[in-house]
Amino acid sequence: MERILPKVNKVHLIGVGGAGMSGLAFLLQDKGFLVQGSDIKKTSKTAMLEKRGIKVYLGHKRANIDESIDLLCYSSAIGLDNSELKEAERRKIRIIKRGELLAYLCKNTKMIAVAGSHGKTTVVSLLSYLFKKAGYNPTVFIGGVPVDGSLPAFEGEGFSIVETDESDGTFLYYRPYFSLITNIDKEHLGYYKSFKNLKKSFQDFAEKTERKVFGNSDDNQVRKIVNKLGGVSFGLGNNCYLKAKNIDMHQKAGSAKDKDLKAFTYFDLYKEDKLLFKVKSPLLGKHNCYNLLAVFAVFDYLGEDLEKIKNYLVDFRGTKRRFQIKKEIFGLTFIDDYAHHPTEIRATLETARRLSGKRLFAIFQPHRPSRVKSLFDQFSLSFNQADLVVVTDIYRAGESYSEGINSLKLVKAIRNQGAKSVIYINKEELKSKIPEMIQKEDVVVCLGAGDINKRLEEIIDGFRENKNKEKC
Repeated sequence: MERILPKVNKVHLIGVGGAGMSGLAFLLQDKGFLVQGSDIKKTSKTAMLEKRGIKVYLGHKRANIDESIDLLCYSSAIGLDNSELKEAERRKIRIIKRGELLAYLCKNTKMIAVAGSHGKTTVVSLLSYLFKKAGYNPTVFIGGVPVDGSLPAFEGEGFSIVETDESDGTFLYYRPYFSLITNIDKEHLGYYKSFKNLKKSFQDFAEKTERKVFGNSDDNQVRKIVNKLGGVSFGLGNNCYLKAKNIDMHQKAGSAKDKDLKAFTYFDLYKEDKLLFKVKSPLLGKHNCYNLLAVFAVFDYLGEDLEKIKNYLVDFRGTKRRFQIKKEIFGLTFIDDYAHHPTEIRATLETARRLSGKRLFAIFQPHRPSRVKSLFDQFSLSFNQADLVVVTDIYRAGESYSEGINSLKLVKAIRNQGAKSVIYINKEELKSKIPEMIQKEDVVVCLGAGDINKRLEEIIDGFRENKNKEKC
């Protein structure tokens, strides 16, 4: 790779509108490369890219690939039969996976590589925000879009803070200065074939770390890695080096400083057995306490004043699609969340339930037939916190349908596990049917990693239209 990249001028990214690929495009542009890409449809991310002068072709076509391209990059979301990949092969253009290219771009920095099944985007967003607040100028790569409108990736110096991708094993290209593991769950088993293989890949990743491993030691698999490598542990358990106690969430009393925030998470931060202070954060839920602990662990190791870091937290606005309050209208709250794994769904619904005693209305778009098939039983147990559950069509993400796996079967399984009310609505009818089902003061949570966020916008519009008709 060292011999290839200095000869590269123009880079083409397939699927450039994806969360990771769009960030890679910004980072490549910051480093002086000519960047272009393609995607199947226009989105807010492709609009961001075009605003920065990055050419985005609509659709994946052989004609998008010509002799001016020196390097073609793709992610695991792109099938090997993709027409642009095939054309690049025919033209003998160098082809590289996203993770390998990102690892190379950050190789001369002190890389903080964040891995794990859940929480990576939030941890990297937090680290990036707080590093800048603390006076650092890091290179950043986030697999999501910050709510404050800042770019998800940009070049800096010294440290780099990178969200890795274990889905296709490419996180093993990294040689981190620090590695941080949030958790290890049964995910991406289509690639790894077994949980044993997945666990080994995380072990291999951690063993490549130059300086220090940080890990959530409430997770059994992560604890084994941290203990073996002499890492820094964080969590809620008494044996953790940094731990949170007395976790609580409540509505704000109201102040100018808190701006538009509705609630905060609070906990007491302990270092070994010593109480340091109480943490107040706009990131809601027990799962976010782990994300906050991860960040405190890194800054503690760097010798930073943790109380100063704590004081920066109140203004952090998070990342889009991570328990993002999209709209509060006519007494209702609409929340958009990326949760697409059973563990994430449970955490999101538990957080929503703790925040409000009102009716909790969950709308779920399953993501990838293979994931639904491999985690079917866990999905069926994930919705008992909700008062009403609507399951819509499975977002295929390029996969073929799996025989015997469909949304109606999932609805039946969720219902059989004791959920209060569960129905199926196809995605084209969500806009017309959901607004009629919504009741006064509902908390409506849309869950999924596909395009359910777009459907939520339509639902909100439909609900508003209904209310306006009532006024006439």
